[in-house]
Amino acid sequence: MGQQTPTLTLNADGSGKLEGPLGKASFTDGKINGNDVSYSVTMQIMGQSFKLDVTAKAEGDTMSGTMNTPMGPSTFTGTRV
Repeated sequence: MGQQTPTLTLNADGSGKLEGPLGKASFTDGKINGNDVSYSVTMQIMGQSFKLDVTAKAEGDTMSGTMNTPMGPSTFTGTRV
């Protein structure tokens, strides 16, 4: 689906949301352990449901990691806004 620029909101209690051009979804199973972050979110995209399992490392104002999708893993980077 090409490059995307979603916004992740992750709260200290593990709840959060992922919002982007293809839609938005909330989650409640996020985990923060030091700089390590993980969560799963199910997105509804073009009438289909996709589960995304995410693991990442936050360092300062940046985050990078891997998103496991039904089409295989995809790496990502992000910046705090």
